[in-house]
Amino acid sequence: MKLTKNKIPLFVVFGLSFIVGLILLIVPFTSQMPDGLEKVSKHTVGFIKKDDFKSSVDVLLPGYTVPAIKHKFDTKRYAGIIGVLVVFGITVFVGYLLKKRRKNS
Repeated sequence: MKLTKNKIPLFVVFGLSFIVGLILLIVPFTSQMPDGLEKVSKHTVGFIKKDDFKSSVDVLLPGYTVPAIKHKFDTKRYAGIIGVLVVFGITVFVGYLLKKRRKNS
């Protein structure tokens, strides 16, 4: 399939909706257990303590959650979607800067 300028917006919309759909389907099946690194650092080595990781600044999505949403099931989904949109926005911005830089050279 040849990707022409006319098809790029459709490709982007399809790609983003596919990723958001995956997030909505997969997040309910993610484990609530800590990951391997966290488990080893907490139980085996013992250097991780809850007080060690208190943030000195307020974070936007603490613990991969959206604080404004009370239902725990939905908050991780929304955090995932926000993360995808932020990464997409940064990618588009960097692409724009690179394209602008290439035109100027």
